[in-house]
Amino acid sequence: MSQRQVYVLAAAAWCGALVPITPPRLWLPVVVALVALALRLRQPILLTAVALVAGSLGAGAAWEELGQVAARNFDGVAVLASDPAPVQGGVRATADIDGQRYDLRAWGSSAGHLRHRLMGERIAMQANLRPLTDAPQWLLAQGISGRGTVTAVEGFDVGALHTRIANSVRRTLESGASSLSIAEQSLFSGLVYGDDRNQSPLTADNFEAAGLTHLLAVSGQNVAFVLAIVGPVLRRLGLRGRFGFVLGVLLLFATITRFEPSVVRASVMTGVAAVASLVGAEVESRRVLGLAVALLIVVDPLIVHSVAFQLSVAASAGILFWSGRVARALPGPRVVVETLAVTATAQLAVAPLLVWRFDGLPVASLPANLLAAPVAGPIMMWGLTAGLIAGLGPGWLAWLIHQPTKLGLWWIDGVAWLARQLPLGLLGAVHVVALFVIASFGLRQTERLKRAGAAAAIAIVLLQPAVAVATAVPQSVTIDDDSRIWRDETITVVELGPQSRPDEVLSSLRLANVGDIDLVIARSSNFAMASLINWMQTNHHIDAVWAPAITMGVGETPPPPTNLHIANTVLHVRRIDNQLTVTRS
Repeated sequence: MSQRQVYVLAAAAWCGALVPITPPRLWLPVVVALVALALRLRQPILLTAVALVAGSLGAGAAWEELGQVAARNFDGVAVLASDPAPVQGGVRATADIDGQRYDLRAWGSSAGHLRHRLMGERIAMQANLRPLTDAPQWLLAQGISGRGTVTAVEGFDVGALHTRIANSVRRTLESGASSLSIAEQSLFSGLVYGDDRNQSPLTADNFEAAGLTHLLAVSGQNVAFVLAIVGPVLRRLGLRGRFGFVLGVLLLFATITRFEPSVVRASVMTGVAAVASLVGAEVESRRVLGLAVALLIVVDPLIVHSVAFQLSVAASAGILFWSGRVARALPGPRVVVETLAVTATAQLAVAPLLVWRFDGLPVASLPANLLAAPVAGPIMMWGLTAGLIAGLGPGWLAWLIHQPTKLGLWWIDGVAWLARQLPLGLLGAVHVVALFVIASFGLRQTERLKRAGAAAAIAIVLLQPAVAVATAVPQSVTIDDDSRIWRDETITVVELGPQSRPDEVLSSLRLANVGDIDLVIARSSNFAMASLINWMQTNHHIDAVWAPAITMGVGETPPPPTNLHIANTVLHVRRIDNQLTVTRS
């Protein structure tokens, strides 16, 4: 198949998965037979048609299997399909129970028993199971059929061999990193093997603002680093031995990183290339990407609904199709130019998805990635090699080994924080379209003057959001039912309710371009509220905090009944029964 035919094949499989059709009986053997026939006849049109039908029927079968569970009490063994993650007051995990996948919650002693378990381990438990109701598509697309509440945990075992090995590697890395601070440990686990469970809302918001979130969720780049680490071993093996060793390494790393869609995509691409090498064929990288995407969709049609998979494919396509041309068009040292080309093309390729699904693409992401990405790679490779030695050796050796790690983490965290402070704004749909058009025009030009004009036009597009931020009139913003940002040209007041979520509050402050805060009104006083206010103070100067009582040194008892005039609203702040109430008029 030509490259263009491979792209059409991948697109057909993708489109088929987006239009599920309820499959008839015995559809799978028929599709397999048609695929075999198309491969034997070497008919690209027939193979493309089969990919379209296979994606559609496979998606129909996958959706049909979901949501067919009944409410019941379960007492047996469940296999964890994810690492338990902390949620407010407990933990959350997905688990396979009797052939179905459930989204589980646990509190109290049950949460304590689950907290330190890992994916693949088998848990003897009791749980109340129920079907999903009004579940979002992204949750259903993970293959989850129901929800459940764990009422008791009676024991566990370590699970299958490959997950046992992968979990041992993770626990060894965690043990070696124990000399790092809690914040550093969360960054280390995110960079090395994509575990973001213990990242604070402040870290998550800073990295999102800097467009660096992908560094804390392993990507295809990590697969390349792993293959580079085992390169000396590969060079000593024959062709067949190299093939088997590569597949084993890919399976182990995919298990360690919990089969993140981006890692699975990169692993399948590497596997396709390994098979081509085994049979003596050379396959161009862009063709490998198309074949890998088609194969993954046929095997797991619901993966097309994964945002991580969509971003991974888009970023890979942007790099493979555009980075070379951009690098050739830019002047300067090759190392700098190639890094800039890869970063810019990946960011531009994912921009439409970020604009469509999220708030937009931070303008700060380009300089932030240029500064942080070159450090993230060495940390990942150092963590997987020296980090294992640190986990196996004495404490003093682990401390010594992770001194370079601390320096690299400090740099990346500092870049994220600094980018968060820059009022550069977000690129929207209009900006993305303009950048595509200008970049396409500029790459076709051979005259220096026209290229300079295209570069100037790109600079103007990138600067426009910053101008919009600087000239915007302050406006009040609703965060959630309990929280609101009250603003006019003279005062900024943030009202926080008992159920305020830190991630929503921090992101709302950022998106509203809030700088200094005159007053925070916290209607509850507890550890969670104190933590949220402390996180807010990292990025914002706060003049005063009113709270029902002082918690962890945060907050002060408010004055007698006070009226605050903000724009056309009057806030009536009262203290009743040791609680703050805020009414509006």
